Amino acid sequence: MRILGWARKAFHPMTAAAALVAIVVALGLDARFGLPTLTRISADSINVHPDFYTFWRSAEALWEGRNIYDTGDRLPNLNPPLWTVLIAPLGLLEPLFAYRVFILIALALVVGYLAWVADELRLRGGWAVVGTAMLLLSSPLLLTLALGQIYVFLALGLVVAWISDRRDESLISGIALGLVVAIKPSLAPVLLWPLARRRWRAFVAALVSGAAATLVGALVVGPAATLSWLRRLFGLSLLPHPDNASLLTTVARLFTETTFAEPIATLPWMVPVAYALSIGVIFLTAIKLTDGSEAGLWALVAATLLASPIAWHMYLVLLGPGVLLLLARGWVAPGLLLLSLQLIPPRWPLLWIGKDTVVASLALALYFFILVAHWLIFLSFEKRIVPGQPQPAERSQGSPTYR
Repeated sequence: MRILGWARKAFHPMTAAAALVAIVVALGLDARFGLPTLTRISADSINVHPDFYTFWRSAEALWEGRNIYDTGDRLPNLNPPLWTVLIAPLGLLEPLFAYRVFILIALALVVGYLAWVADELRLRGGWAVVGTAMLLLSSPLLLTLALGQIYVFLALGLVVAWISDRRDESLISGIALGLVVAIKPSLAPVLLWPLARRRWRAFVAALVSGAAATLVGALVVGPAATLSWLRRLFGLSLLPHPDNASLLTTVARLFTETTFAEPIATLPWMVPVAYALSIGVIFLTAIKLTDGSEAGLWALVAATLLASPIAWHMYLVLLGPGVLLLLARGWVAPGLLLLSLQLIPPRWPLLWIGKDTVVASLALALYFFILVAHWLIFLSFEKRIVPGQPQPAERSQGSPTYR
């Protein structure tokens, strides 16, 4: 019991110290490699925005009546037909101009939903500024913008679902959650959030909206393109790149032969074990959801990313709003730790790729450990009352209370 008590007392000082170390590492990497991600965002060539260009080529193909997954682009489009339908207007513009329009929309959305979350939580002004600024400068968000990826839009859907649930607007919450899954099917486990808490209306709404949106996308692009997407989806193999922070790929990189680093031990049977562990992570998080924690959705999103075959470091954009929750409820040190870890730029693997040491192999798993830190902190979070800070139950009459 004494050890447990000591651990609890040391938790916040240790996390604060770890946050400081993460900031120093981030600044050191920026000093060594510069800020190439910011340069890419403002570059005048569409070639440095490869993900967006792939999406744009699919949108262009849609207008021309061709198969949106057979565009000849060097990167495969793994997003469902619905995403191409949603961004179809950009296919009518020149690629670089379309990218800039896309980025302006994405920036407006991320600033908007972070401000919305801060206001919903009555986050104090100082922490709201610090949290929002660090998230806007975070490595996952900057790289998302540079590549032209979709994670900001998914994060918006999660925020709508979460805030609507807090306000007891089950229908809106479910619809938003269903649309998120329709755009990114690998996030399907988040449907356990309303299910585990017996929010039946929200759960049914999520199923219906997700299925309807998927059907609309399939009908618009046609059966041939839809089948092409399904073949690509089910034909994916594990991608053990260091930027892939999922449990499956990390285990594959640590215990099987890859081109990135020597395994710490050659144990191919660890990959099936990782599949079982992934299911266990989802199951454990789903059980935790029943306690009604405010961070339940964010814990489940983190668990889903851990269990997915692909969870690029950029996916941490989805967890940014949850970090503001930590700050609002007095978990300042853990919140600052996660914010600081998100500042570490994507140049970290360059220090270790090709080095045949155990240390290098473990260092290449940094983004995995960062994702695990998010999951564990959200999972262990308990709603706390902060003196002097308005809580959901203290709002004006007519504003629903979080249950």
